[in-house]
Amino acid sequence: MILIFLSSLNENRKLARILQEQLVEMGQTCALVDLVELDLPLYTSEREERQGIPPAIYELTAQMQKAQGYLFVVPEYNYSIPPVLTNAIAWISRSDSDFRSNFTNRYIQLATHSGSGGSDVMNAMRTQFTRLGAIVMPREIITNLKTPLRPQSSERILHDFISSI
Repeated sequence: MILIFLSSLNENRKLARILQEQLVEMGQTCALVDLVELDLPLYTSEREERQGIPPAIYELTAQMQKAQGYLFVVPEYNYSIPPVLTNAIAWISRSDSDFRSNFTNRYIQLATHSGSGGSDVMNAMRTQFTRLGAIVMPREIITNLKTPLRPQSSERILHDFISSI
């Protein structure tokens, strides 16, 4: 199973659905994780002490442990990672005694539809996920207002991702 993480609405949701359809056509089972709908509280150590880890995080990490790989479809927020994704990663990293456990040796494919170029969010995610121990695929799927999705290109990229996991 491939978990598709979505951290925005609108164009990135459309892109995630298209990529999900392509993966299904390639014989993959996929599950969409909408981090916006998960509606996690803002992570703080004080909140964690008072309220504990949200149950939704334990459900998510159980899904992550069963997944063969992750596809992150996120917008670029102020030239970096969207807050909802940063917050989710913070909670996920606190759900186990080893903060990297849900990322170590996991294959990750990156994709974005960005209002700007999109390369800054790709670089930021690549750095963070690599530091968390993940294996981030070398090619990315980047679309924006001037560059629409090229289905043949995304299919090749997704095929390489599937071949790696």
